[in-house]
Amino acid sequence: MKKEEIFDIIKTVKYPGFSRNIVDFGMVKDIEKRADGWSIRLKVISQDEQKLENLRQQVIKAMSEKGESVSQVVIDTASSQQERHQNAGEPKEKNPFDDQKQFEYADNVVAIASGKGGVGKSTIAANLSLALAKQGKTVGLLDLDVYGPSIPTLFGVTHVPQSDDDHTIYPAEKYGIQVLSLGFFIEQDSPVIWRGPLVMKLVTQFLNDVVWKPMDILVIDLPPGTGDVQLSLVQQLKLDGAIIITTPQDLALADVKRSANMFGKVNTPILGIIENMSYFKCPSCGKESYIFGKGGGERESQRLNVPLLGRLPLDESIMMASDTGCPIVESLADSPSAKIFGEIATSLIKSFQTNKDKKQWEP
Repeated sequence: MKKEEIFDIIKTVKYPGFSRNIVDFGMVKDIEKRADGWSIRLKVISQDEQKLENLRQQVIKAMSEKGESVSQVVIDTASSQQERHQNAGEPKEKNPFDDQKQFEYADNVVAIASGKGGVGKSTIAANLSLALAKQGKTVGLLDLDVYGPSIPTLFGVTHVPQSDDDHTIYPAEKYGIQVLSLGFFIEQDSPVIWRGPLVMKLVTQFLNDVVWKPMDILVIDLPPGTGDVQLSLVQQLKLDGAIIITTPQDLALADVKRSANMFGKVNTPILGIIENMSYFKCPSCGKESYIFGKGGGERESQRLNVPLLGRLPLDESIMMASDTGCPIVESLADSPSAKIFGEIATSLIKSFQTNKDKKQWEP
């Protein structure tokens, strides 16, 4: 058998407790043909010996059922890699991003970011989540915009999610999407004034103490800029990518560069740019007016060598739908703006699949 066929066999092995297979999780790091059978190397975060042995036996069983012999199944954990470095006399320098973890409840995690406020980031995060759900994906939306949490308003959810105790939170659900926001836990119209350590603690709690249902995609709405929330998030959680929201004018584009540079430094790929408020289309004559300039998002996408995922108009119906707690993708599904969100969702799903295929064949 060829190496590619062995990957297909191992794809039948599910990670214990999950419906997702270990290839799609990115746990298969190397496959080598030896004289006495196949050598398979996995990389797993878990330190649970029983779970690791269960995984090893599943791999051996899957291979034997296809008539393939296995010489060894080596499972690397974080501790085993560190031990090899120490045994080899190599100093191990602590990288702040070494502790990134795969989000266990979602196959893909995407951050929605912007360099500055007021560009419609949260509105886009809400509508994109709904557009993904309408294409058959199970979706969660995590609002980490601690200084201006607007997802509760956009979804019309005001009640505090269920909680068993002080350390277990269950997301709310609306329109088939799991939703969690700081806005659920603070009084309406109360100012949010947080220092860095408190912000980092909040991010940690939202990542570790929330019981999500398994989902295909988690969308994370970040605050604008490149501050504590963004850094805390990328230190703890491995992101599949980020989408940057901008408007066409030069002032917004300057902030896009700062956001892109930040994500580049933490090895988070930019999946694309969405240009919001690109133009105003006259409802009477159909003429397009470029109130904030023209072509800025496209020029920036070319500079970063990433796709321009979509251009959204300055549309009164988007604002009105948002204020009612029923975003336009849900309330006016056949509108031109809702269809643009659908096209962006299609592009995002394809990019996830492309990236997954690339990871599968990484040595």
